[in-house]
Amino acid sequence: MKLEISEKKKYESIREYALRIMNKNLLNMNLAPGMALSEQEIANELEISRTPVREAFIRLAHDNLLDILPQKGTYVAKIDLGQVAESIFLRETMEHAIMQVACKNFSESSLQKLQSCLDLQELCVKRDDFPRFFEMDGTFHGIIFAACDKTRIWQMIEQMSLNYNRVRMLNLVNGYYEMPKLFGQHEDIFMAIEQSNWEKGEKVIGEHINKVLKDTEDLKEKYPLYFKD
Repeated sequence: MKLEISEKKKYESIREYALRIMNKNLLNMNLAPGMALSEQEIANELEISRTPVREAFIRLAHDNLLDILPQKGTYVAKIDLGQVAESIFLRETMEHAIMQVACKNFSESSLQKLQSCLDLQELCVKRDDFPRFFEMDGTFHGIIFAACDKTRIWQMIEQMSLNYNRVRMLNLVNGYYEMPKLFGQHEDIFMAIEQSNWEKGEKVIGEHINKVLKDTEDLKEKYPLYFKD
């Protein structure tokens, strides 16, 4: 097992650091569904004690990303498509609502932030940097919610979208959800807000979020051991 590790941030506790690194590696599939995990191995890789790793394990189990089985061990949870469908329902419902708010009242400074985010996404597309693009995707939607004074709702959506995001990452890695197409949809969302065109925004949001469901059967065939029966 080889984790993708970044430096600890100044404001992070050791537990927060362990949790962030594990979340990142669960999302990018370095820690693949079904993989057995060892607290000691991860502690050794991060050069920290086992206690913050154990605490991170407990939190990740609560988030349905790990399965802790007494007397058997800890495993990366397989992807539950029921949870994915639930996340999509939440995201689509809330993103339609936030689009309506954004198209009525969106500040110029927030539009500039969205444009800057789009510029970075375009660079990711040119470099074929899908992990960074995926990160900027979340940033893009987060800017919209923050501009509408709904930051906590976006945080709730992110918390409930962990399994959904693992499927989305598989989509990107396997070319099912091409970055240029995703980027184009973000441009359409930007234009809908800029033009106060809620109907256009509502249409593209539905396409943007539901694409994942159409690809899950192909993904299940290619990665049968990644998904719950």
